[in-house]
Amino acid sequence: MTKRSPFYWIGLSMMILVTHQANAAQDCQAVLTSPLSLESAVNYGLCHHPQSQHVWAQLAVQKAGLAISQDSNKPALSLQASTANTWQAGDSQSSMSLQAQLNYLLFDFGERKASQQQARYLLDAAQLMLDTTIQSLSKDIVTAYLAVLKVQAQIDAKQRAVTAAQQTYRDAEARYQVGSGTPLEVVQAKAALAQTQLVLIQTQSQLANSRGALALAIGLSPPKLPALSPITNLYTPNSLTEQQLSQWLQQSQQHSDIRIEQANLEAAKQAVLTARSANKPSVSLSANSGWQDRDGSAQDSTGLALNLTVPLDIGGAKQARIQQALAKQQAQEASLLASQQQVEQTVWQAFYELQAAVATIHAAQESVASSDKALKVALARYQMGLSTMLDVLNAQSVLANSQLQQVNAQYDGLTARVALSYRLGESLQPTIQQFSTEPSAP
Repeated sequence: MTKRSPFYWIGLSMMILVTHQANAAQDCQAVLTSPLSLESAVNYGLCHHPQSQHVWAQLAVQKAGLAISQDSNKPALSLQASTANTWQAGDSQSSMSLQAQLNYLLFDFGERKASQQQARYLLDAAQLMLDTTIQSLSKDIVTAYLAVLKVQAQIDAKQRAVTAAQQTYRDAEARYQVGSGTPLEVVQAKAALAQTQLVLIQTQSQLANSRGALALAIGLSPPKLPALSPITNLYTPNSLTEQQLSQWLQQSQQHSDIRIEQANLEAAKQAVLTARSANKPSVSLSANSGWQDRDGSAQDSTGLALNLTVPLDIGGAKQARIQQALAKQQAQEASLLASQQQVEQTVWQAFYELQAAVATIHAAQESVASSDKALKVALARYQMGLSTMLDVLNAQSVLANSQLQQVNAQYDGLTARVALSYRLGESLQPTIQQFSTEPSAP
């Protein structure tokens, strides 16, 4: 095998690192589409959001930590070279030396193994944290995306209300011109039209805020956010049962937040073992080979030794480290319990929020149907002279409110569904795919 200089291996390592970073950047080339679909928004956000970059870096830190801990499985080799010149009383002496030393830990009562196990559990926790961050960012992006579509749907509903109010105002003026209406009816219709237009303007101003929140969620400047693709698969769920809640509460115990705390707890236990093992003896093997030249007189030396090291805790620092590690373990046990309770509580809350959203959707659908019939009756009675313009305007207002409530209920149901999936620790990808942004094929 050809010998390579240390600079060769350093250069090769740098090339591998640069190539890896280039490949990572190439794998994250999500682009903005116009109109922007929900899936594209999530992919772009995961690629460009600073929080995802942060957890990737944390994962790299823990991978390096594991590699560092595993280095103790291998012998430690060191090289030392020196050259010196000394002058004394007009005489000079020169010397050169070169020495290589090899040390290998044979036995240490488990300290090395515990340290490596701790690094493995911390790496597991970092990987789970990455998964959790991806889930959290995905949920935030989906929620912000739905919020924009919700405001857009509200604008459409209120625009329909404005159109209906304009028609009513024209009808009232026409009836007044032919003598079958009164000036009061015209004034009432005009006031109702102005009110619906004001509400529409207020809702339109909310759209900019919602789009700004979505742009922030995906790491984009608000002016660069494209138009959004509509969601065609609106949520019309069945009623939820208590049996589903029981199953979901059991499932929630596998949430990544809980698994992160479990991994951290195992790492804390290994830290206790490491601290305790530091008080125990260790056995190591050492070998050295050297060459020395002093004023032209060369001398070689070699040595082999079996070393026994017995640590003495005179100042009590090692015992204090054990107590410190035990305290951290107790703190981590409390964190695990708190995480279990928190996840269970959030699933409980998300279930009942979704249940309320389901009931609201069904109630809103019935309200729209009833309000539409009531408006038709009011218009017919008004044309026959059996009711007043105020009755028509009231019926129009009730229908507009019902339609707005239906829009809110549908998008609140979508948001609640996403929130429950997130609280259960499920992948949001199936839910995102179900919210198809492409019209269904005929």
